[in-house]
Amino acid sequence: MRRLLAIGALVLLTAGCSEIAAIAPVGGNRVSEVRYAALDILVQKEVAILTAPVCAEANDKTVSCEGETVDGEKIVVTSAAADQANVTITVGSETVFEGAVQDVLDDAIRPAS
Repeated sequence: MRRLLAIGALVLLTAGCSEIAAIAPVGGNRVSEVRYAALDILVQKEVAILTAPVCAEANDKTVSCEGETVDGEKIVVTSAAADQANVTITVGSETVFEGAVQDVLDDAIRPAS
């Protein structure tokens, strides 16, 4: 009986692991924040994403991300070192968003009305 309870407890503990892993952190570094903001905007603009943007920070602190739409258009996300609070998102040749990273993140956590 004891062994059965231990196995049951183990199953319950590990059952939530995938759910916990899927939760985005409340805070994060700048690269993560730029990526989360970009993903929020792309979803809001209903961009059909094939490859989600992958981001990296350069030595000068510029954050750049690249991805691809299902139509083969390039997704480019840039947050310049000189203006770290803002992000520019382009899909193909169209700029779909220019604005503050924090505003996008704040809007994403507000309850829908």
